[in-house]
Amino acid sequence: MNSTPNLTPERVAEWLRDHPDLLRQHPDLIERLELPDDGPAVSLVHRQAARLRQRNAQLEEQLTQLTGIAGENERLMQRLHQLTLDVMAAHSSAAFIERLFDRLGADFNAEDIRLHLLEPCDELAEVARVTVRAEDRPDWFDKLLDRAEVHCGRLTRAKTDLLFPDRSAEIGSSALVPIAGTGLLAIGSSREDRFHPGVGTLFLELIGTTIGYRLKKPENVDRKRA
Repeated sequence: MNSTPNLTPERVAEWLRDHPDLLRQHPDLIERLELPDDGPAVSLVHRQAARLRQRNAQLEEQLTQLTGIAGENERLMQRLHQLTLDVMAAHSSAAFIERLFDRLGADFNAEDIRLHLLEPCDELAEVARVTVRAEDRPDWFDKLLDRAEVHCGRLTRAKTDLLFPDRSAEIGSSALVPIAGTGLLAIGSSREDRFHPGVGTLFLELIGTTIGYRLKKPENVDRKRA
């Protein structure tokens, strides 16, 4: 074999994959094959069966993981549907935001929830934990809005002080949800591991979309009436 030009173990393995009946046609090769020494001698059939069992076990584990993800997604959609029905029933934007804060606080065990608006909103002027940041926005705030992606994890003290001014010392991790054309929803938890970069953000993204739609709804209604 060493004298054959351009013949490598990889090419031999590839050729054998294309000719799985080689040992059936040349049974004498079985006596010359060297198999891994895992203990008592076993036949190729037994070794193939063991490999197949191992592969099946891996596939079953993957299937179990996928089933778990599907179940979690279904529960997520049910939670979102119930939350949407609940908060959308509010007659005003102020009632909507207050009800939403209550629900999110319970769902995420959050210590503080804040909505930072890009422009003043008369309907939310008297709602606690709603702040207007028309001008006093740091660069990182606008960059976060431009990326339009939910950010989860620990924040610097300066960012925490800005987003959670009354309870910044209690915040261990947070979720920041950009709301297109509206602002930023900030959810803070005392647990440092509650929000982390690897956590799923689909639920939060859909919540952001719901907030954006609801706060723009009165404007759309007035435009239709006009």
